[in-house]
Amino acid sequence: MTDLTIIKHNGGAYIDSREVAKAIEKDHNHLLRDIREYARIMVKGGASNYGHSDFFIESTYISKQNRMMPCYLLSKMGCEMVANKLTGEKGVLFTAAYVTRFNEMEIAERAELEALAVMPAPRLGEYNACARIVIRVLRELGAMPEDMILFLRELYKPLGIAITTETMTSSDNETKLNEPCFYTAQQIAEMLGVYSINGKPHAQAISCILNENLLISETHKTLVAIDCGDHTGVSVRYDKYAVQSVMEWIAEYSFPNEIYGFGRTYSVRYDR
Repeated sequence: MTDLTIIKHNGGAYIDSREVAKAIEKDHNHLLRDIREYARIMVKGGASNYGHSDFFIESTYISKQNRMMPCYLLSKMGCEMVANKLTGEKGVLFTAAYVTRFNEMEIAERAELEALAVMPAPRLGEYNACARIVIRVLRELGAMPEDMILFLRELYKPLGIAITTETMTSSDNETKLNEPCFYTAQQIAEMLGVYSINGKPHAQAISCILNENLLISETHKTLVAIDCGDHTGVSVRYDKYAVQSVMEWIAEYSFPNEIYGFGRTYSVRYDR
């Protein structure tokens, strides 16, 4: 029995009538005649409400003589209708062939859907890495800041994170927040007195606590698109719940002098 090829068309799965004719060892023109008769009987009997695509779809192909010729696409039910008219070995072999092919397709589609269902959602860090790469390319191509911000909004949309805008000048070192209840990792470090050994607010350590140890939910983050002269990008901000969570984590672990995460160890001191 010839292997049958599944054709996807408008969301459905079909087999070309030429392949069906070859599989059942029948002249293609004779099969077309039979299918037209099946369709006529269905319409006459009031079965037209099934819809053409439930059984057969009219189609065409280009012959070796470069002529457009008629054919049909048969759904699984269409193949079943043809098989029911067959007797003996041909009917058995054709039924086995088309049932096997459609079942294989359905199993493969289910496996793909199940794989997607268990696939872990991308983490914010992966989105940020993508943003850095694309923004660098856009800047090299001379894109305007508003175009970069538009890209960032579309990129982070699947996460449900809205991108607000913040404009800074190169001489403006103080962050002007649109939402004062959201804070950068550096601001949180300053608020909680978490410093590096050389005395600077330890933003990396705070980010590590939030994203590696606490695994803080995306609902407690927001992103701000920043246009700072030659730099356009995003800055992650955290809400008061995140700040409180960091404070409790530090206290729970007795103000650790080393914080682990991101494949590194951060040495910190506290200003209490």
